[in-house]
Formats: sequence, C-alpha cells, structure tokens
Amino acid sequence: MKKLLGVLIVLICISCKKEVIQPDPIVEIQQPKIDTTKPIQPTQPKVGFVIDTNWFKNKFPGFWIETHRWYGYGDFNKDGFRDIVVMFATNAPGDMKHQKDTSSRVVVGVFKNYKTYFELDTNLVYSYLGGYSGVNVGDINKDGYLDIYQMTGYWEGSSYPKPNYYNNSGHGGMDSYLFINNANRGFQKYKIPIGEDAGSTTSVMFGNRIYMPNAVYYEFDGKGINRIDLKVDYSFNNEKYDIRVIMPKYASEKGVYYLASKGFTDTYFILKVKNNNLVPIVKYDVPYSRSGFSEGSGGERDEMYVEDLNKDGKLEFLIPSQIFNTTTEPCTPYLMIVDEMGTNVSSKYMDEQITKPLTWDQMSYVNRNGFTGFIYHTFYDMNGDGIKDIFPASGVGYKKGSDTYYYKFENGKYKLELYHPGWTGDVNDSKNTNYWPFVDEKNGVNLFLVAEGSLHRTIFKSF
Repeated sequence: MKKLLGVLIVLICISCKKEVIQPDPIVEIQQPKIDTTKPIQPTQPKVGFVIDTNWFKNKFPGFWIETHRWYGYGDFNKDGFRDIVVMFATNAPGDMKHQKDTSSRVVVGVFKNYKTYFELDTNLVYSYLGGYSGVNVGDINKDGYLDIYQMTGYWEGSSYPKPNYYNNSGHGGMDSYLFINNANRGFQKYKIPIGEDAGSTTSVMFGNRIYMPNAVYYEFDGKGINRIDLKVDYSFNNEKYDIRVIMPKYASEKGVYYLASKGFTDTYFILKVKNNNLVPIVKYDVPYSRSGFSEGSGGERDEMYVEDLNKDGKLEFLIPSQIFNTTTEPCTPYLMIVDEMGTNVSSKYMDEQITKPLTWDQMSYVNRNGFTGFIYHTFYDMNGDGIKDIFPASGVGYKKGSDTYYYKFENGKYKLELYHPGWTGDVNDSKNTNYWPFVDEKNGVNLFLVAEGSLHRTIFKSF
C-alpha cells in the first residue's frame, strides 16, 4: 500500500485533445471453441484453483504458476457467481517485479467460480509484456460479454535499470491494454500507449469509457480507442486550490466522481465529470489528522459509494479512508460519509461503534511492510433493497468476538449484521506472505490470494 500523501501527481489540462488509437489486430491465445455457458459438473469435489496441467505445459512451455497481487472480477458466464481475473503464470524472475526484457510475458486468465473451486477457462486467457497493477472488468462494447482493461503501471526501479520498453517521461510507466471479449471465446487486444502520462494503478469503467487518474479517459467507439483529456477546474467557490492526487473513484448513472487532496493537508475534494471538465463540487475535511481516502492501488481498488440515503433528493458520499500518521505502524482504515455541503454525517447514517477506525486485531493480519493486509471497504447489496451494504476489510468482515459482521442498511442507518459465525481463519504467515482477499459476498466465498507467489498457496474458504 502506497502512502497517499507521499504520491504527487500534478495534472494541468489546458484544453481537451483527442487522439485515436488503432487496435492491435492480433487475437491472443486462440483456443478450441468450448461451450462455456454450461457449468462444469465435477466428478469429485474440487477446492481451490484448477488448471488443466496438460494444456498449461503445452501452451506455455518455460512458464511457471505465479500470481501478482491485484485482480479483477465479474460474472463472465452469467451464472450469478463472481468470477476472478488474475495473473497466474510468468516466465520472468519474480525479483524483477515485472519483466526483464521483451521476451518476457505474464499470463492472465479468467477463473470461473463454481463456489467450492475456481477453474481456468482456457478461452479467456491472454498474455502481454508489462507490469501488473490492476484489472477492471466491464462490458465496454455493449455486446453482453465482459471485457477487460489491464493496467500495467510502473517499472520496479529501485534495484534494476529501466528497461528500454518503458516510457521516457520519467514516470516509469508503460502501456496498458484493453481486451475485447469475443463471446467468451477469445480476446481482441487494443494497446493504450502510456505516452507522457504516469503509470496507471487504478481506473473506473463506465459505459464505453475508462476513466484514469491522470485526468484523461479512453472511449471505445466500436472500431478503436479515443483518448480524451479532461480539463481540471482548480477553483472551488471562486477560490483557487492546490488540488493533487486526483483519483477516479465511482461511476454510475449518478455520474463519474473523482477524489483529490488539497496539497498535503487534511482537506479533500470530491470532483465530478461534467462534459469534458473535472469540477470540484464538494470540499470536506477528514476527522483524523494525516489521513484521507485510500489510494486504492490494490485489491478492490476501494471505490467510494454515492447514494441518496435518506431519499431527500440530495446525495451522500461514502468514502473509505485510512489513517497513515506513522511510518512504523499499520495504516488504519475507517469509513466516513459526507453530504453535498461537505459535512461529515457519518454518525447520522452509521451506528457509533462502526464510525470508529478498525482495530488491528479486527483485521487479523499485518504484513511485513507495516501496513494492514485488509484495509479496504467494499459495497454490495445483500438484500436487494437498492442500497448497498458495506463490508469492511475488503469484504472479510468486521471482527467482533469470534464472529464477523457487515454493515446492513436498515431503517435509514448502517448497523452490524452477522456475516459468518466464526472468524474466517488466521492468515498470518511465518514467511511474511502478503494476502489480498477476494470475496463473493452473495455466495459466501472468501479467497486470501497470495500477493506474490504461487497461486496454489491461496487460502480458500467458503461458507
């Protein structure tokens, strides 16, 4: 987890410009056509991640099974289960973080969720040269099949020289990719050049657009990808501000929203995309000094949630945040709710005990870097009432005694609701392995995915 206020991204967009990016005509890793709409009926119980060993050896000689933290998710076969998109193989040394030269590749695939196990769909596999900083999933071309945006992020520059295939802007970034789904039988790859932008570690997909932290978005028009710059408005209520660290956080029919900091202070802004402008609409202060919204470069990417909670025609903004006031102790997550005036209304919409930061023992795990492994909040509508419930610690739950709870919205307020009897298990590892939790709340499936190492070391729990 990177420290938010240590990141400096200065975005100056004078005017909108448009660059058309042509598609790469190569369809990667074509496989025999298989009817993926029918769930596999296992002949014996299966648990964990299942990969066809013979297929893997024949298709990727010289590669080995390995995963690198971030993942994406979506229901690819429309069975109601949340499938997982994850890097599962590489032919580059792990200590290089990414790739040593242009012959190196990482391999990513979609694992179908059969509740007790996840099986690789060999049709939905792709490889590429690049780092690995996150995946977003959505139907960007509106054909009924989920597409994948692959963020490739940064080069590891602390121990190794910069490879010649990274950009020369000084940011250490590299190209990203969009993979258009061909009816679950393969992908069409589109390269999104990094140019002079910083590397991408998070994004938001909505409609046919991908919104980026460098105040641009990419629009897929059915034939190619258009890059469009957003013009950032640095004034709020006619006063100029030093707006930094601009991150896309939420997109729905309510709009596309970013969060940003005011310099290196405890003041923040909510910005909204209006046409091709990025406009500050709310200014708010955090309740704890040296804290703020989660940067969201890992796991669930920690998107906020926007909702009219009391149905008065005005929106509330639910913002996952963290306290990072020390370099020797873990970042501590908390959730705050602000209204359109920037007022902290957390106590109005949450029971008092859950407005407080999570304690370390509630999160169970602290990794070797001094950060908590489960720092995020996620949102999911458990009871179908139209308002999403809240899952702290990346969906693992709020630990209370030996049980875990989520925050259920009931009678106008979020309250603790039993999620699972008994804690999901201790994921502390004597070898200091980092885990990132993947959760299918609907089906009660919890995965503790190894951040960097063998996919088969993933801790799998279902309920």
